[in-house]
Amino acid sequence: MNDEQETKKPRMNFKVTDVIELSEKEAYDHKAEHILRLDMTKQDGAIGDYYLICTGLSEPHIGAIAERIQRAVREEFGIHPITVDGTPQSQWIIVDYGFLLIHIMTNETRDRYQLEQLWGDVPSYDAMAKLDAEHEKLAAARRKQAEKGIGSGADE
Repeated sequence: MNDEQETKKPRMNFKVTDVIELSEKEAYDHKAEHILRLDMTKQDGAIGDYYLICTGLSEPHIGAIAERIQRAVREEFGIHPITVDGTPQSQWIIVDYGFLLIHIMTNETRDRYQLEQLWGDVPSYDAMAKLDAEHEKLAAARRKQAEKGIGSGADE
């Protein structure tokens, strides 16, 4: 089998946070907004241990975000969601991994249902702030590398 035909083998040893962080990164990389993680581990009656809530800009956008997260999690960890509920036309898609429920909504639907307020007493984590900082750090490193390359005469 040559390099082009090889497929990446899923990681078998992973932590729940690995799946959450990959899902957050995929949502971010595909332009989801207001990415928020809720820790439901101490909440009685919660369906999953963690909820990830994010906003897409349109119905096709929320569908694309949901598909990309599922693909990345499947490729990296070899796991599939228990179920996927909703459609882009419903303006709310839930990707259910059991331990993690990912809510991808349009802005209007998110404003209407206000899940953050419903579960306002649980610990939350603003994934956008961390991902924005990582993105800016990477961009600064690339700019610095480009400046070194331009001034070094490397292409002479």
